[in-house]
Amino acid sequence: MKTKLLTGMVVALVMVSCATTPKPNETLESARAVVQSAETDPNVAKYDPLDLETAKKHLETAESAHLNRDEPGIAQPAYLAAQTARLAQLKASAKADDARVAAGQAERDRIQLAARAREADNAKAARDQEAQKAARLQAELDALKAKPTDRGLVLTLGDVLFDTGKAELNSGAARKLDQLAQFLTEHSDRRVQIEGFTDSVGTDSYNLDLSQRRADAVRSALRGRGIDADRITTQGFGKEFPVAGNAESGGRQLNRRVEVTIGGENGAPIAPRGSR
Repeated sequence: MKTKLLTGMVVALVMVSCATTPKPNETLESARAVVQSAETDPNVAKYDPLDLETAKKHLETAESAHLNRDEPGIAQPAYLAAQTARLAQLKASAKADDARVAAGQAERDRIQLAARAREADNAKAARDQEAQKAARLQAELDALKAKPTDRGLVLTLGDVLFDTGKAELNSGAARKLDQLAQFLTEHSDRRVQIEGFTDSVGTDSYNLDLSQRRADAVRSALRGRGIDADRITTQGFGKEFPVAGNAESGGRQLNRRVEVTIGGENGAPIAPRGSR
């Protein structure tokens, strides 16, 4: 008797359950899936949360109609929920793409700006380096008392560096030659032409020989200070190319000289004296 009673109660409960639980609705199930997909999409939460909220409200309306067994009332809100959720995903995806493009452009702009800044810094550094180089060169030239000419920088070693009629450099020449050797060491691409001159006193052959020996003496002094012999050429001109008159002793002293012509950068050749 008790068994029959229990069986009847179970059957009654099942019938009640079936009577109170709404049947699944395919349109509603589909709408739930679409809205859930939009909810889990991080782009939607970031770029289109308003449409997502609208889709959820439509879904709530459809859910309420389903619980109330209002089958005709399910279709439209479920449809709106699904469509609004899909629209939210599409809009969010487009905005995400735009953001990626913008970020890429911003990165390209940053790289270009950085490159231009580096170029400007490098150009400034190059200008500063050239300015420093020019200032250093000018200071060296001032120390040497070298004068710029069409042939190159010309340093004049006066007759006082040699004893009368001699080709041996005296001790007073050391400082000037040290400065010249230092300059040539720091500017190792420059060539040197050493030219000797005398006054008009004496025979032409004597003066030519003396001027050549004095030019060679300067060459030997530079070689002794580490300057490569291949960079140095010498020539004696005797009484040619005077810089003053030979009638007075002061003028003759100026004519007794050795001129050191320093060529340009990168081994530029020195033009012959007669080409000016």
